[in-house]
Amino acid sequence: MTFFLTRWFYALMQFLYGLFNNSYMLTIIVVTVLLRLVQIFPDISNRKTQIKMAVVQPQINELQKKYANDPQKLRLEQSKLMKKYGVNTLSSCLPMLITLPLFFCFLAAFRTWGNEESITLMYETAITQTMEEGSEERAKAEDQAMETFKSFEFLWTKNIWQPDCFLDAQFLIFRFDGEVITKPTTLSAINSVSLANMPLLQNGYTNKNGEHISGEQIWKTLVESGLAAGEYGDPGKTDGCNGCSSCSTDRSGMMLLPDEVDPSIADKMLGGEHAVAVIDPETGADTASSNANGSDIYKAIMKRYPDALSKDGNTPANGLMIMPFLAAGMQLLSSIIIMRRSKKDGQNNQQAKSMNTMMYFMPIMSILICMSANTAFAFYWTVSGAIQIISSLIINAVFDRKKKDQPEVIA
Repeated sequence: MTFFLTRWFYALMQFLYGLFNNSYMLTIIVVTVLLRLVQIFPDISNRKTQIKMAVVQPQINELQKKYANDPQKLRLEQSKLMKKYGVNTLSSCLPMLITLPLFFCFLAAFRTWGNEESITLMYETAITQTMEEGSEERAKAEDQAMETFKSFEFLWTKNIWQPDCFLDAQFLIFRFDGEVITKPTTLSAINSVSLANMPLLQNGYTNKNGEHISGEQIWKTLVESGLAAGEYGDPGKTDGCNGCSSCSTDRSGMMLLPDEVDPSIADKMLGGEHAVAVIDPETGADTASSNANGSDIYKAIMKRYPDALSKDGNTPANGLMIMPFLAAGMQLLSSIIIMRRSKKDGQNNQQAKSMNTMMYFMPIMSILICMSANTAFAFYWTVSGAIQIISSLIINAVFDRKKKDQPEVIA
């Protein structure tokens, strides 16, 4: 998380999360409302443009008939007409230009927050393994870890930081995951730059007992447990890079769930049952055995949580896929409202066709994105869609009243 806007959104959500006594629902609702307030100004500007276009459209139609065989003259006369009435068609694109960057920054902020919560749970689980079995200290640490796990429950999902989904599959660039606990492949995919810049590992956190745990302490525990490798704060060979695509898979510095773990650590974490058969790719025979890796240790210690990892990799676990379809429903309803308004304002056929395409495209994209993103982001996207519907209805009502009171005036 190196982009400044993503950091700002993350910091805002963390501030609100603490302000609202660790309530995910209130945090997401308030931050969504704040974002929609920023977007309402370009929405109003777009509505004004639609009203002006409704007045200008009949004259444009006449120009199109008059200069049907002279495209250059048509463009010139259209430009003059638009300038006369103060119509700027580019202003209608402004809401989209603002929404898309904010959308991706929010997605990145939620992904970072989710990764941090998963690492926190992994740390609190791992530290229990370093304590004497049966001791009061270990029992207290285990209760702390279980409390953290239970705090992830949200509405009908068991883990807000996992998708509200019951599929384990991949479709094009979208990867769906229906398990309660974050998969090892997801954690091991976090590159060294992201880990080095992760706020949790830079600043630490305060646990539910009010104790501050430093980022260095978290990393040291993970390394000693075989769940991480590399020097604390090392961004790898891409030191100085801003997280570009060329370093997206770099694990030369800090890394989670390393491929090789010291045998003594594997013995301590897995009780000596860490031998993994190595199959000869040509003969298919067992040729040797090797020590467990970080993923093996992670899967072993996370089994303590109810339904933590699906037994066969396909069993539905975390959600019912309600939130993705709620988000899609909000997008569809919003598109219908916009399309009906555009027809009422006398939108031309070409614009109507574009709107009709978007009306079905956006809901489908919402389903795919929310099925692959965590539930926290899907909830944000659903609330955002609901607020957009309400704001559109209010803006339309205000301008309809204004048009009724002053029919000859274009706002």
